[in-house]
Order: sequence, then structure tokens, then C-alpha cells
Amino acid sequence: MQEPSVEQIYQKKTQLEHILIRPDTYIGSVEMTTNTLWVLSENEEHFESRQIEFVPGLYKIFDEIIVNAADNYQRDNSMDTIKVKIDEEKNFISVWNNGKGIPVQIHNEYKIYVPELIFGHLLSGLFFFLS
Repeated sequence: MQEPSVEQIYQKKTQLEHILIRPDTYIGSVEMTTNTLWVLSENEEHFESRQIEFVPGLYKIFDEIIVNAADNYQRDNSMDTIKVKIDEEKNFISVWNNGKGIPVQIHNEYKIYVPELIFGHLLSGLFFFLS
């Protein structure tokens, strides 16, 4: 078998290619794992420590969505509610808060809708200084 060339071993990737090839660098493992964590009991009356199976990378993405929903309070301190809906039958998770929303308008500089900019492009988001 022939040794791989330097060009095959060392390559430059776009940011998106790098994320897709090495997701663990950004979100953690994408492999199913078993760990002991505090979770809501079956009757939803208390938390209990038990062993569960989960994908850490998926957990990290969910955590980031919840943190972003909570961070909205920084822009709108009248926000006082976050709702999370998990529908196992339809296979979706919805996160909602009652704070100020993201404007659905074309960004003058980038010529795309603001939600597309912040959710569809790497290294973009909300950047401002709180007064």
C-alpha cells in the first residue's frame, strides 16, 4: 500500500467542512454515551440521579438554544417566560420566550434577512454593548 501524500494528509477546509468533519471540536462527542445525571422523574415531581443514554453534542446544542433564549433577557428585561415543548411523536423540540424577537427584515449591509444571517451563517450573531 502506498503512503499518502503530504497533500492528502494536510488539507485546508472551509469552516463548514471542518465542523462537519470534526463536530466534536465544536459541540462535543456525537457518539451515544451513558452517564449518571440529574433528570426529572417520570412523574415530573422531583429530580433524581440516574444513568441515562444521550449524545453529548446534541445535549450541547439544546443547552445553547436554552441559554440563547435566556440571554434574550439582556435585550428585554420584561421577558419573564421560557417554554420548552418536546413532541416525541412528531420528533421536534420548540423553545419560546416572551422577550423581544429578532427583526424579520433585510440587513442593509449583507442583503439577507436578519434571522438567516444569525442562524444560517457561521461567526454571526448579536453583537452590541449593553448600556
